[in-house]
Amino acid sequence: MNFHICHPADALRPFVKQYYFWEDDTRGIIQLPQNLFALGDQYMVFILEGKAEIKPTNHKAFILPANAVLGHLTCACQLQVQGPVKVAVVQLNAYGCYRLLGLEVAGFTNYYRNLAMTGQPEWHILSAALKQVTDPGEIESLLDEACIKALAARNCTLRQVDDMVDYMLIMQGNVSVEELSTRYHLSRPTLERIFSAIVGIPPQLYARMIRYKTALSALRQLNLPEWQSPVATTAYYNQSMFIQDYLQFNHQAPSYFGAATIAHLPVAGLHQVAVAS
Repeated sequence: MNFHICHPADALRPFVKQYYFWEDDTRGIIQLPQNLFALGDQYMVFILEGKAEIKPTNHKAFILPANAVLGHLTCACQLQVQGPVKVAVVQLNAYGCYRLLGLEVAGFTNYYRNLAMTGQPEWHILSAALKQVTDPGEIESLLDEACIKALAARNCTLRQVDDMVDYMLIMQGNVSVEELSTRYHLSRPTLERIFSAIVGIPPQLYARMIRYKTALSALRQLNLPEWQSPVATTAYYNQSMFIQDYLQFNHQAPSYFGAATIAHLPVAGLHQVAVAS
């Protein structure tokens, strides 16, 4: 198995966060870790070989088309592929899908949109080029080129939502809709409407995602096995809030903190890391 994590060109930040390229010669069903797709981000997935199925807890499983953009996953899910597999993934931030593709993303939370049906032929061209790649080092430049062209071709106004998201990240999710409404001089219905159209989920849910991810990251830094680590060191006010969100995003009780969750990504800050087994 070869798994590469690459950083996008500076011109694509903050809309594009990372690229993944995964190649595996294993035949048959391969179970993937839940943390491949993180809370709060969206993904363009180019399946160059094999098939991929996603089974969210809340509804029926679905098979991704060859070229797709995956909406927010707000619950635990099972991921599996039919190998051999070759996949390129573009990890977008919360508003990156709207900015690069011009799609209002509220309609495919826990689901996908087929890129072949968006009227944007550049993604089919990119997929065809990726299939011809023999050196993983070429993947990064192909993805950079396609995303930069898409960014230049679409002038999608973010209507302050990008600033809202960045502010919520700074505040670690401890932000109320009333505070956002006052800060950005918008009525609550208007704020919720434009936020949901551009990010894909309501601001309240996005804030919970941030708070939950921040708490898990802080608890993991403590290197303690039990999830009952001091929640006071996290963004949560009390332990019951943490349990409530854990149930929301994992559909199981947090009996052991070491259990896999969908809130974490592979280790950040790696550049073209290859893992072989």
